[in-house]
Amino acid sequence: MPDLARDRGPYTWDDFVALEEDDLRELIDGELVEVEVPKPEHERLVARLIFHLEGWAEAHGGGTTFGSGYKIRITNTRGVMPDVQFFRAGRVRRGQGQGISQGHPDLAVEIVSPSSVRYDRVVKMNWYASIGVPEYWVVDPEACTLERLVLQDGHYSIADALEGDASFAPASFPGLEIPLAKLWTAAEEARRDFE
Repeated sequence: MPDLARDRGPYTWDDFVALEEDDLRELIDGELVEVEVPKPEHERLVARLIFHLEGWAEAHGGGTTFGSGYKIRITNTRGVMPDVQFFRAGRVRRGQGQGISQGHPDLAVEIVSPSSVRYDRVVKMNWYASIGVPEYWVVDPEACTLERLVLQDGHYSIADALEGDASFAPASFPGLEIPLAKLWTAAEEARRDFE
């Protein structure tokens, strides 16, 4: 096993899954790259989205939601950890260790920050499409927007683009309704409380 703290790579999926649970690096083209440490407002949004998805799953026949840290294999030299991911009932399969997905989620969600916007909106979007993730949500707390992208013919198209106080009710989750104003308020409260 290489010393992942000192060796320069190239790294593989096996190296990525061998990282300690609190190691936030992602595998990008054979390199283990530091990702931004999540801020309180980011984590608050993750918690709110998981709350809504878990409530929907409980009321509508099941499913499993995971937060940051659950790894997805893109290729042997690419692996990521979406901020939120959802597997419909019967679809999650455990990999070679805890926190590792075999296959892809039915939904990946990224909460963008000024430093991650290009990575989340371009790189990860293309990677999720390449492995067949049917739906991708991009949440931007700074702009107070949420985009729902749906996979069609190997590429994402925008199915919903919402902002401000709109209510998000995605067709792929009948009965789910997320008041966006509550997301933005939760993020703002976390930002204020942890300054």
